[in-house]
Amino acid sequence: METNATNTTISQNEKLLYSQFRRKINAEAARAQIRKLEYDLADVRSGLNALKTACQDANALQLGAVCVMPCFVRQCAAFLGKNKKSSLVACINQPTGGDVTDIKVKAVKRAVKDGADEVDVAAPVAHVREANYAYVRKEFRKLRSAAKTKSLRIALDCTLLTREEIIRVCSVAADCRVNCIKLAGISGADRIADVKTAVKDKCTIKSEGAASVLEMSGAVDLGATVVGSRNAADVARAIMTAADTEL
Repeated sequence: METNATNTTISQNEKLLYSQFRRKINAEAARAQIRKLEYDLADVRSGLNALKTACQDANALQLGAVCVMPCFVRQCAAFLGKNKKSSLVACINQPTGGDVTDIKVKAVKRAVKDGADEVDVAAPVAHVREANYAYVRKEFRKLRSAAKTKSLRIALDCTLLTREEIIRVCSVAADCRVNCIKLAGISGADRIADVKTAVKDKCTIKSEGAASVLEMSGAVDLGATVVGSRNAADVARAIMTAADTEL
């Protein structure tokens, strides 16, 4: 009887240790997924009060990044603080990239000066549609130089370009040492496989517009390295809750 009691005690301890181990593994996996999430707040709906709260949430949850318009980079750098847990991304000249290259270059330099860790610049859609890839290549090289050691992203609104145009511009971006391609628009997720083939692992891929854990998971399964969401904090909390309850 004594032996059975001892075995029962050991079994209960083992179950407890196993449960704790599973929770730890789940939590680590959840945090890794949350690092792929970015707060997409680069539009006029995001005022300073909302951005301050978003930056606080991003730090607390350790989201991958907060993405904002250039006019709010300096303030958001202050909101995130010196010991920030999330990167700050300046989204420049979006969605069509209609400014001339010199203006984009100045905007990149200013964003870096204001505290941006990465710059996200819209591709010159009009020149892509004209098949003026010499212009596109020259612009990407100038942007790469302006960003210096900071990560350079090129943003594509997939609703404005054909599949062939997207593939071609992504290939040019990879050749110009662009770090990441951001796919925006309703057809962005559909183009991930095409972009992955075009860049040949020279660039990471960001898919924008995930509104739920399911949509984020779908984008990652397709090949996205980073996933953007307007409600990234809610998605991150849902991931942590699921990890804590899954045993």
